[in-house]
Amino acid sequence: MLKKSFILLFLMGLTVSLYSQNNTSSPYTRYGYGNLVDAGFGQSKAMGGISFGLRSNQFVNPANPASYTAIDSMTFRFELGAAAKLSTYSDNAANQTTFDANLEYLALQFPVTRWLGVSAGLLPYSFVGYDYYSKTTQPSSIISNSLTATYNYTGNGGITQVYLGAGVSPFENFSVGANFGYNFGTIEHVSSVTFDTTIYRSMYQSKQIDITDFIWTLGAQYVIPFENEKKLTLGATFQTKSKFSANAQQVVYSSGVDTVTIDNIDDFESPLTFGLGFVYNFSDRLMAGFDYKRQNWSDVKYFGEKPFADRNKYSMGVEFLPKSSSKRYLERVYYRFGANYSNSYVKLNDETLNEFSLSAGLGLPLKRGLNPTVVNLVFEYGNMGTTADNLIRERYFKFTLNATINERWFMKRKFE
Repeated sequence: MLKKSFILLFLMGLTVSLYSQNNTSSPYTRYGYGNLVDAGFGQSKAMGGISFGLRSNQFVNPANPASYTAIDSMTFRFELGAAAKLSTYSDNAANQTTFDANLEYLALQFPVTRWLGVSAGLLPYSFVGYDYYSKTTQPSSIISNSLTATYNYTGNGGITQVYLGAGVSPFENFSVGANFGYNFGTIEHVSSVTFDTTIYRSMYQSKQIDITDFIWTLGAQYVIPFENEKKLTLGATFQTKSKFSANAQQVVYSSGVDTVTIDNIDDFESPLTFGLGFVYNFSDRLMAGFDYKRQNWSDVKYFGEKPFADRNKYSMGVEFLPKSSSKRYLERVYYRFGANYSNSYVKLNDETLNEFSLSAGLGLPLKRGLNPTVVNLVFEYGNMGTTADNLIRERYFKFTLNATINERWFMKRKFE
């Protein structure tokens, strides 16, 4: 018989796949595949996004499948996350504030043997969502006074990944794992320009991409133990460059002129990606870590061209648990902090944009004991872009609510 928590999470996960809203209104998602989402759940997000060396018997870490072997041999685990984001976009003339919220991810994890763990879930790969316009006015020699042009840009969609992964520990302190993922989604970009006179023709252009793709992610972790409960966990991940199976169509329409339609097939790719990181446990109460991630976007095709730049991301974070067995609730709470810095894969004016964010979070256990259910709260402040060179600066506050439900499903009970 399925437990109530499993039924609840299944229904909520179905909601994620059938009715999810974009969590962005950023005009920068107009370019490429949109805003990329790095894999990571409540614990990782609060620690600046570190994940490659993160290894816990309390939480799921899909960013490195080698971590699946850390799960307790009698635990069945579920994770579900939702996020809300308040963003302010600024240029040299004005500010605009938007609010976005949605369910983000769902995952489960369970042990098969003491040396084999399995995980499956639904993750976002990218989000696209924007709607903005601009106007320009300039002198005209054809009509009197001046000519005003209005540019409108809208976009929506994104790419989602369903994954199934396993981690094995062939010998003590060493684990390897792999995620097998299926990416799917539709992205649409629409732009138009209209004029305040009928002398000039209005122009309309749309790009729609339907993407499906299978992808592998490999991971490894090695734990180096020291005296007095200290240990160092080294982690690495690797993802091969992949060619998206995509059908894309570009439509260009000019009022009073025939429509031009261009079909693009198999002109889209995802980058070769690798990551390195470590987590050092000073004790069972305090740990700190660092990650480096590299994505070779400059070698990726998009509509048959290579318009992107390589992306580098640096993350660091700490977690402190005062005393897990304490009778005082605040001593059983996880306290987390982190920061990260990265450059975008999108190039504007031959330059990439930089993004910096700070994070803090709490892990709130709902009961005492081994592997309790934990509600994770994450608060992030981020800054991306600049107002120089007629660009837009984005500042945002993001709140993530994550539930990690740990249940003892594999215990032999004397009474049912």
